[in-house]
Amino acid sequence: MVYKGFENNRSLLEGRRLFLVCRGSFDRLGISEYIKSLDPVRFGGFTPNPKMEEVMAGVEAFKASGCDTFLAVGGGSPIDVAKCIKHYSGSDAPLIAIPTTSGTGSESTHFAVVYENGNKLSVAAPELLPDIAILEASTLKNVPEYTRKATMLDALCHAIESHWAKKATPESRSYAEQAIELILRHKDAYLANEDEGNEGMMEAANLAGQAINISTTTAAHAMCYKITSLYGFQHGHAAAICLPEVWKHIEAAMGKDVVPGITRDEFVAVLGELGMDCPVSEDAERDIEILAGSVNVQRLSNNPVAFDKDQLAAMYRNIVRQK
Repeated sequence: MVYKGFENNRSLLEGRRLFLVCRGSFDRLGISEYIKSLDPVRFGGFTPNPKMEEVMAGVEAFKASGCDTFLAVGGGSPIDVAKCIKHYSGSDAPLIAIPTTSGTGSESTHFAVVYENGNKLSVAAPELLPDIAILEASTLKNVPEYTRKATMLDALCHAIESHWAKKATPESRSYAEQAIELILRHKDAYLANEDEGNEGMMEAANLAGQAINISTTTAAHAMCYKITSLYGFQHGHAAAICLPEVWKHIEAAMGKDVVPGITRDEFVAVLGELGMDCPVSEDAERDIEILAGSVNVQRLSNNPVAFDKDQLAAMYRNIVRQK
């Protein structure tokens, strides 16, 4: 269930023994004092790209806590960590998620990402879908500019990829189309950190999350993960610079009107407006080989157009710039 507004729905947290999964930014949120008053057991021992050993430390902390409810407050990482702690502890305790960025949609998906031995591991299970999501737009007020841009692009990529995904359904496409319309309508106000823009973008990100919960993502997301570790780009930025190359091939196979509400040229214009550039490498050919070899083949299978390793390398060659 998705609820809008913390004040009107904070009673959902009451009477529970909360296992709070969050990072240090939680303390700067306006909602933090009320949550602290509920005396939660707090777990924050994880990094932005959470590791399996950190999750397992969380499992031990949860088992020792006596808590009966998971509460995740933050961006994709805290919510994913809470999901994985629930999953690997074998608990059936409910999970409440309060997102503080408008991008991942993790509050409405049944999958999570964790890293094991440096490799990305996707975890998917029905119990990972949060039981309750509370959307509180005021949590976006202190989001840094780059993160604000990158998370918006992540939501937009989710919606676009969901629409053309092989696993798409009429329901997921409806969520995706609503998300695209809201993102484009509220983009300027959101980037200006205005209340109306923040509210619209948070709703859009949630709708995009509901879309990929059904359809999952496609080649642009499959291509983006190694970019984050090689160049230090945030996830949404990395996905967004891959998307036009994927889109070009899909257009050639399916036509230019493949996504209602936005064209490839309009998407590229948004990237330019935001100043979200492609990476520059000391050794582009070396990096291209690494990137092409890193792609999750499972995610490629959901793409409407097939790619082999040579085609992936050619796309990365248009993304990575030689210094």
